[in-house]
Amino acid sequence: MKQQLTSAEASLQTRTQTKQDLFNRFGGMLLGYISEVVKNNQVAEQYLVDVFNQLQFSDIQDITKPGINTFVYLQAIVRKKLAVFTSSIDGYANTGKPKTFIIKGNKFVDLMNPDQQQVFCEIYYHGKTVTNLAAELNKTEAAIRELLREAFILIRSNR
Repeated sequence: MKQQLTSAEASLQTRTQTKQDLFNRFGGMLLGYISEVVKNNQVAEQYLVDVFNQLQFSDIQDITKPGINTFVYLQAIVRKKLAVFTSSIDGYANTGKPKTFIIKGNKFVDLMNPDQQQVFCEIYYHGKTVTNLAAELNKTEAAIRELLREAFILIRSNR
């Protein structure tokens, strides 16, 4: 006698399988991204596990819609989660003055001048917008875009 799955059991199995598929496809890239920020493999792995454990079925449905870049969506979730980590680092607390958290030990970031490092890290790792960063640093948006463009040129030319 074959047991038939109820719709709730089948739905749970589908959700678990989809979450596992997402982990298999994007977990390695996300782990590399997180490791660059936290500089500790055990902490990075825990952040990755937390991100996937917190994914709800509605999130998975949003992520897997046609036309959606799944990795970018997952990376945005990771950035939000890492915001707690980066804001707890000494020297990054909100003191009313713009502070920056620059990734050290990265061969590409090390090639950049301090302004390029600040702009690149704030936009790429912290997800700030050009507009917000320009206001925060009292610079024009065009100046911020130019610094970001220069940073990407350095990265591309030194691969």
